Amino acid sequence: MTGRQRVVLDAYSFIKGWLIATTLWVGVLLVVAFFVYGMPTVRAGEDAGYLWGAGLSLAFYGYGIALLFAAHLGWVLAYLLRPVRQQRIHIAAFFVVPTLVFWAVAGLAGFGWHPGWLGLWATVGAASAIGRWSIRKDASVSEAEVLRP
Repeated sequence: MTGRQRVVLDAYSFIKGWLIATTLWVGVLLVVAFFVYGMPTVRAGEDAGYLWGAGLSLAFYGYGIALLFAAHLGWVLAYLLRPVRQQRIHIAAFFVVPTLVFWAVAGLAGFGWHPGWLGLWATVGAASAIGRWSIRKDASVSEAEVLRP
């Protein structure tokens, strides 16, 4: 038997990275929605009471989508990246893969395949990469047992 090194994250680190990435992404979505929809409503002197409900809905669905899709994608990606020791490659992969996966899912859902949509989905990739960057020091290197005949 011989050992091979692999990068391992514990559950606490995974959850911490997911919460940082999701909170960042949902927070930016809320700020953008406020400036795009809320500010014109307030400036026009119209009733803006519905903005609280819209913001809560946006946060609820943002965290829900992140829990159903992004957490699973992150777990699979982290598992596949175990043999790679360089954290910079992990961070880059956590930017590229979620960006392309969410772009593909949106394209299949009917939003279209226009390259301009990549900018929107790059926000998911950027938040994911920042979340992975935030836990880079939590990653440990362990020896994996490899059986050879």
